Amino acid sequence: MDANRKIIKQNQDFKSFRRKVRFRQMKKLRNRELQGVSREKKKESQLQNIFNKQFVGYKIIKAPKIFSLLENTEELLSFIHKVDDCFTNKKKVFIRMKDTTEISYDAIVVLLSKLIQFKANKIDFNGDFPKDKNVENILKGSGFIEYLYKNFDNQDTYTIDKKIYTHANKNVNSALTSTIIEEASKNLWNEKRRCPGMQRVFIELMQNTNNHASNHSKGEKLWWSSIIHNKKEEKVCFSFIDYGVGIIDSLKNKETGKFARVFNSIKSIFNPNNNADVLKLLLEGKIHEIIKEQAYNRGKGLPGIYKAWKSNDISNLIVITNNVYANVANSKYEEMKNDLYGTFIYWELNSNNKSIKD
Repeated sequence: MDANRKIIKQNQDFKSFRRKVRFRQMKKLRNRELQGVSREKKKESQLQNIFNKQFVGYKIIKAPKIFSLLENTEELLSFIHKVDDCFTNKKKVFIRMKDTTEISYDAIVVLLSKLIQFKANKIDFNGDFPKDKNVENILKGSGFIEYLYKNFDNQDTYTIDKKIYTHANKNVNSALTSTIIEEASKNLWNEKRRCPGMQRVFIELMQNTNNHASNHSKGEKLWWSSIIHNKKEEKVCFSFIDYGVGIIDSLKNKETGKFARVFNSIKSIFNPNNNADVLKLLLEGKIHEIIKEQAYNRGKGLPGIYKAWKSNDISNLIVITNNVYANVANSKYEEMKNDLYGTFIYWELNSNNKSIKD
C-alpha cells in the first residue's frame, strides 16, 4: 500500500509541476503580447477574459453609438433585427452599450420591450453600461435598470416612473390617456387642462393596435409608450410603438381577401410609386375616401392623427412603419432599407398647441 501511495503521490506532484510550467509559459506569452501595451489596454484585456468566462454562450450585439429611433433610424432598426433573431432562436443576448454616446427614450422603450419579451420567455438578456456618464444617467434614470433583474409574467400593464407605459390588452384605455394628458398639461401650463386632440391621438393609436395586431407571444405587449417632459424646451415628447404587422402590410395583406378590389382601386386611382406614397395617401385620408364604404373602421386612425396635427392639437408628427419613414411637418416620406415590424409614432405637445381650461 505504501508503494501505491508513493506512486500516486509522484503522479500528483508531476501533474502539479506540469500545470505550473504551463501557467508560467502562458504568463510569459501573455506578458510578451502585452509588451508596449498601455495599462488601460491591459485592463480591457483582463475584463474581456472575465467577460468570456461569465457570459459563455451569449450573442454579443453592439448597440449603435446614436441609440435613437428618430435620429438614427436605419441603424437602430438593424439592431432590433439582430435582437429579434436571437429571440427567435432562443439565444442568450448581451447588449454592448459601452460605446453609445447618445440615447433617447424612444429607443429605451424598444430596448425595454425586448428585455421583457426575453425574460418572460426565460431567455437570458444582459448588457453593459455606456462609458459616457450622461448617457449612463439617462439610461438609469429611465427605470430600465430596475427591470433588468426582475422576472416577468403575463400581467397586462407596466408603468415605470410615469415615463414608460405598456399594455397587453386590446381594449382602448381612456382612463390611462386622461391621466397622461393631465400630467402633461400640468407640466406645460402649470394647471390641469383638457386636450381633446391629444386624447383622440391616443385612442386612435390604441384602436389601430387592435386592428393591426399579430399573434403575440408570451411577454410581448401590444403597445409601448414613453412620455418625456422636456422642461428646457417647454414641450412634452410622446413615443408610441406597437408590434403588430404594421400599417402598410396590414393594408396589403388584404389583397387576397375582401379588400383586393379596394387596394387595386387605390393603385389605379392614385398610382403610388412605392410604400412611402401609400403612407402619405393614408395619412391625408385619401385612401379612406375610397375604402370607407367597404371598410368603415379602416383608415380612420392615421387620418385622425394627421388632422390633429393639422389642427395644431399636436406638433412634430413622425411615423415609422414597415419600410417607410415619414416626417409629416417636413413633408418627408421615404422608404428605408430596414423594416420596422409594427408601427412607431412620435409627436410633441407644447404650450402653443390647443388646450381647454377646466
